[in-house]
Amino acid sequence: MMRVTVYMGWQIESRSYKADSDRWWPRALVSIFEGGRFRTHDVRALLTVTFDTARDADDYAVRMAKKWIEDSYYRPIVSSAAAIMPASSLASATHERVS
Repeated sequence: MMRVTVYMGWQIESRSYKADSDRWWPRALVSIFEGGRFRTHDVRALLTVTFDTARDADDYAVRMAKKWIEDSYYRPIVSSAAAIMPASSLASATHERVS
């Protein structure tokens, strides 16, 4: 049973599958049309993560895909100094503030 969800502009298709046993493995395909091209990414759980039913595996797959989308769009805030300082100087300045 494939289910489609839209999240943050991405389309998530749950594609959990049943292998050699009675267990289901979570899997999702995430895709977006961005910058004039179509991007896709296959999100799969570890093989040790299985479920009794396709629905439970698909629910987990959608949660995994949403997490992947959030993580792929995380961008740390860059200060204006980064735009004018060479990377080596910025690294030194950052190290001095943290130390």
